Amino acid sequence: MENSNKSSTINMQILTPSGFQSFDGVARYWHDKSLKFILDDNSVIECAYGHRFIIDNKQVFASDVVIGSNIGKIVKDIIEVTEGNYFYDPVNVRNGKIYNHDNGLISHNTFFGTGNTLISADALMNMKAVNPIADLDNVKVYEEPKVNHDYIMTVDVAKGRGQDYSTFNIIDISTTPFKQVACYRSNMISPILFPDIIHKWAKRYNEAYVIIESNDAGSVVANGLYYDIEYENMHVESMIKAGAIGMTMNRKVKRIGCSNLKDLIEEKRLHIVDLDTISECSTFEARRDSFEASDGNHDDLVMNLVMFAWYVGSEAFANQTDVTMKQLLYEEKMKAIEDEIVPVGIIDDGIEREEREVSGGDVWVSYPTEMF
Repeated sequence: MENSNKSSTINMQILTPSGFQSFDGVARYWHDKSLKFILDDNSVIECAYGHRFIIDNKQVFASDVVIGSNIGKIVKDIIEVTEGNYFYDPVNVRNGKIYNHDNGLISHNTFFGTGNTLISADALMNMKAVNPIADLDNVKVYEEPKVNHDYIMTVDVAKGRGQDYSTFNIIDISTTPFKQVACYRSNMISPILFPDIIHKWAKRYNEAYVIIESNDAGSVVANGLYYDIEYENMHVESMIKAGAIGMTMNRKVKRIGCSNLKDLIEEKRLHIVDLDTISECSTFEARRDSFEASDGNHDDLVMNLVMFAWYVGSEAFANQTDVTMKQLLYEEKMKAIEDEIVPVGIIDDGIEREEREVSGGDVWVSYPTEMF
């Protein structure tokens, strides 16, 4: 692996069968179980069940490898490891995402789609991280605000004690697909100071519509932005209920948001470009009857997207944009289905008809009187 600097951009490269290729970084993720392969030269390689080896120019999951398989070396024995461990993989290796291990094996980038993720493996692998055009005080900017464009900012609030992250994502809803244009991530910002940062960036992006998760410390941030700073373009659950500034994240909201987010990303209606957000999507897994980050990972940026997806499916979004979730996801698909239907042909039954056009463009057809 080697690094080369061009201006202020770091271009990381890794060795692949086709030479050194650039990639976006190294991700760490946790697996409760893994597989240990004992190879014919007595070397050992340990990997996740979803790791993909290149065998005869085909991708094969580690879980499908058997004793005697040639993964570059012959597998002599396979041991299941039930003690959890962290695994590391390059993210977005260019030119096919295939790279060389230090021990001579060739592997596919396995970071995406490991575990039972909300977003399908194919959709995750199609996500391409790009470099931000600016990185200002924990805010990564991918696209400057555009005149007459509408933006939605979704905000997740932590306590600022170095554990979970306070985050926001800004989404351009005037484009097709919707586009992630900026995001913020910090685990040290106080909820008392966070409203000032939100206000600064919401104002910058054309008075963005702000949706704040109001659970716990989120209510402090929501009330501070609405009442103290007097920023009015915010989501309010009720005009008569006390403490209704922002959005309450409950099981129903999260379930709807997760379902909508899956549809938006897999149907290519939401374009995500931030590496941290993509990384969190790849470890946002099914847990009991919901989804959350796998052990050792975070989901604060993903929860921004869950909130956004929930709002896109709401009546408020339809009123704001005149677009419903159904129209957004299914109009083109229904058109494609209709285009595939063979039209009914014209059948000549031998009956003479006289057609004449009347006002309004309607066509009247006259039949012989002896037919009736």
